Amino acid sequence: MSIINKPPETVKREYELQEPVAVAVENYASFIESTPDHVVNSALKMVLWRDADFRRWRRQQQETAEKKEGAAQSKAARA
Repeated sequence: MSIINKPPETVKREYELQEPVAVAVENYASFIESTPDHVVNSALKMVLWRDADFRRWRRQQQETAEKKEGAAQSKAARA
């Protein structure tokens, strides 16, 4: 097993930020000697992963999708 892992896959998206937020992101990136992309990724992960209501909603969405998939597979097996 390698010591260094591959970086996570990235996907290019385009979002608009309010001017003061964009400036703060750029300033924070300079402050930590990193990139604005890294700052945005890290900040969003902190917010999204810590939001208990969002985690609960995602779990419900996954459970609903799994139930639908299971029902479809059962129906296909009976056919």
